[in-house]
Amino acid sequence: MAATSWQKYGGLGWWYKEVFQALTFVSSLSFHKMTNRELRNSLLDLLALELKPAGFVLNKAQAEFTNRLKDGWEKFQLIFLTRSEGWEINSGVLLRRNLVEEIYHKASYFEAKYHKTTPTIGIALENFYNDGNSYRLTLASETDILPSFHRLLYLFNNVAIPFFGKYSSLEELDKEVNIEIRKSIFSGPKYEGNLGIILAKLVDNPHYSKLEEKYRNYYKKLSNGFYLPEYEGVIEVLKNV
Repeated sequence: MAATSWQKYGGLGWWYKEVFQALTFVSSLSFHKMTNRELRNSLLDLLALELKPAGFVLNKAQAEFTNRLKDGWEKFQLIFLTRSEGWEINSGVLLRRNLVEEIYHKASYFEAKYHKTTPTIGIALENFYNDGNSYRLTLASETDILPSFHRLLYLFNNVAIPFFGKYSSLEELDKEVNIEIRKSIFSGPKYEGNLGIILAKLVDNPHYSKLEEKYRNYYKKLSNGFYLPEYEGVIEVLKNV
């Protein structure tokens, strides 16, 4: 991405960009204080310029950047939380594999209109690392835009892209979701059962039968068995996979 900007501006892309941004911000300060929506959109527009060469296209309404693939998609998502002054930004990553979701939705509780939108896995960066450090950002004034932009660009390049690369294969997803030596980083009613058993089937996990019973017991106890019929439906679908 850096090379693209470098070439576009004859080798001084970064310098022209920084100067342009600085002048824009000074000009805006001279007339009015930016609203929360203007702060949000300015940050998203800056990120969109940098992420688009990598294939990630901005959906401004959802504040997410999507890279569409032939077998699904990858998303770098920003959640803007309203605070007393400005925004608190929580970033996350989501990944969809169409084959997994198509199997799941043959038995899922989701309405049909949502079947094309569900991620296979997703996690906030703060939960992905879970190292006690804060991965949230504050966007309360014009002076927060550039620092937030640089921090989010760093997280995209150094966390999101490696994340998508690591979990691009069903085998890697199966290893993490069905891991036995610790609790998986992907947890919740969908992950701890339906997703796990689908992945186990697709990669011929040798512990499939054990996992099937493990997840059946999990759903029996969860929410008074509310999700158990959905799980049993997934098991039936998998018999023909």
